[in-house]
Amino acid sequence: MNKTLYLLILLIIDVQFWLLRFISISMNNWLIIQLVYLILGFLFYGKMESFSWSSSKLKYWWWWVVGIFISMLPALYVYNQSITQSLITYRAQLLLLQIPVLLKIAPTKEEIIKATMWFAAFLWVIYFLQLNNPYIIGYDEEAIERAWVKGETLMLPGAFFVAIPLFYYLGNIKERFDFKSLVMMFVCFLFLFCMQNRSLLFTASALIGWTMLTIKHKNWWLIVLVMAIIVAVVTYSTIDVWGALFDETAEQVENEEYNRKKAIRYFLFDDNPNIWCYLFGNGFLSSHATSHMQDMMELGVYNSDVGFIGYWNNFGIIPIIVFLLMLIPSAIGRHHSHFFRCWAFQILICGLTISYWGDIIILYFALFYYLYYVDLKECANDIVEKPIIET
Repeated sequence: MNKTLYLLILLIIDVQFWLLRFISISMNNWLIIQLVYLILGFLFYGKMESFSWSSSKLKYWWWWVVGIFISMLPALYVYNQSITQSLITYRAQLLLLQIPVLLKIAPTKEEIIKATMWFAAFLWVIYFLQLNNPYIIGYDEEAIERAWVKGETLMLPGAFFVAIPLFYYLGNIKERFDFKSLVMMFVCFLFLFCMQNRSLLFTASALIGWTMLTIKHKNWWLIVLVMAIIVAVVTYSTIDVWGALFDETAEQVENEEYNRKKAIRYFLFDDNPNIWCYLFGNGFLSSHATSHMQDMMELGVYNSDVGFIGYWNNFGIIPIIVFLLMLIPSAIGRHHSHFFRCWAFQILICGLTISYWGDIIILYFALFYYLYYVDLKECANDIVEKPIIET
């Protein structure tokens, strides 16, 4: 099995085969399947002696893991959740093993992009299928009916992975403009538009606009003019959708009872009983130990709604420091490609919304983590290989 196919299957397993109803496998069994698949990848790809758990590329990963384990202590001493119960409740965090497995397998950037593009193609198929029958996706039936009545599209599992090839082709457009990259980028963006996830859609739109204004090409003005015409035509054709999305955003920002605003206030000011919980999190709590999570849900407060703040509330400040140490230099530094800078910007901008690395979305950041080092090396090699211009 080549690495592209291995990664594509990993993506499909990670999103639990898009929760299709005719595949009846429990969430715990999907976790077991993925862990077995990761172990097989670790054992059969690459030479074992080429991998080291003490590698400098795993230093951030180790800190992340340490932060996860430390968060079990507040869960124990504040909420009386035993370490044994925490190990069971934290089981989804075993997917952090995706990072060392990726380092062992060592796929190229192009293989990852190819896998995510194939994944995007499958998503398009499922999107058209669920337009006719939304019940093929195993979401809550009330949520499906509510979306069906409002004419809304349900976010398909794993839709956020489409942002990866979008930013890759956007990087190609900036560095060496070509028609293929433009088409592929548009296909990815169109899918995000169909999903209507505002966090991803608005961020991707802003990054596309930024790229077009900073593109390096001898016919820069012609490219910008053509793109401006295309954007104007598309925007005019879909103005009702954009208007509804902006109106919904404005309404939520002004509403003090909006779930995300309530969650931010709650996690910042009401939820932490002492300084240790502020520093190391409250832990990922089980209903077997405390009703705390159920009480939050009754208030309409969810950790996954508020990205880094929700993750910090669960697992403490150490993982957040790890994220920022990787994201900020990637976004504003000069040692990464435009593709990777766009990706880092997207994660940072969505830091108060969808950037919560729990369950299936762990793989999204695992791919970012792995490509952080790949991209850094490629950009360093590009600088070395550039000829010196004599003056």
